[in-house]
Amino acid sequence: MKAPKTRKIVSMIVISATILSAIPAAAVDQALQETLQDALYGVMIGTLVGGATVALSKKPAKHLVNFGVGAGCGAIGGTIFGLAKAVKTLAEIEDGTIKFAMPTIVPEVVDSPTASNNVALSVGLLRITY
Repeated sequence: MKAPKTRKIVSMIVISATILSAIPAAAVDQALQETLQDALYGVMIGTLVGGATVALSKKPAKHLVNFGVGAGCGAIGGTIFGLAKAVKTLAEIEDGTIKFAMPTIVPEVVDSPTASNNVALSVGLLRITY
């Protein structure tokens, strides 16, 4: 008898946290704000996908954990996507300090009559902030 009541309480906490986290965050750094926003979108999309798997199962009551699994996978995926978007160069010099990170590989469409492939990949190697 205790398990259904506990599930309702946990469900209400998750729903409340989701609604409250939708309030816009005031982040100092634009990259941090975009990463947090991508993580939040990942949680929402993951929860929807997890809910869809529950709705399509034969016994939905036994698969409610899919909501949490979907939200967790979405949070991880959204955070990785946000970090990949935020890091654009291999090395960055800011205020006399050098920071190294994994650069973003950007595909570009090249319009060249001599190239057999119209897609080129570019990578930023150095960014200097004055």
